[in-house]
Amino acid sequence: QQVLQSNPILEAFGNARTLRNDNSSRFGKYIDIRFTSTGKLSGAKIETYLLEKVRLIHPSAGERNYHIFYQFMEAASQEERRSLGLE
Repeated sequence: QQVLQSNPILEAFGNARTLRNDNSSRFGKYIDIRFTSTGKLSGAKIETYLLEKVRLIHPSAGERNYHIFYQFMEAASQEERRSLGLE
């Protein structure tokens, strides 16, 4: 359950709007799930890596950056934006 609950967080950091898709995945994810000899879940590990690092600096015309940046800007106070030079 914890592995599945982490997915929306990963998507905010790795998905972006492209010309063809409003929620295009720009990251890769490898999930290693471990089980005991009796078949019970004993652990899991998620490895995530960005496929398009260039999007951080230069999104293509008509496309947007990763969702997390817009979510941060929506939630950030005016003081937080000012302190980060984002006004």
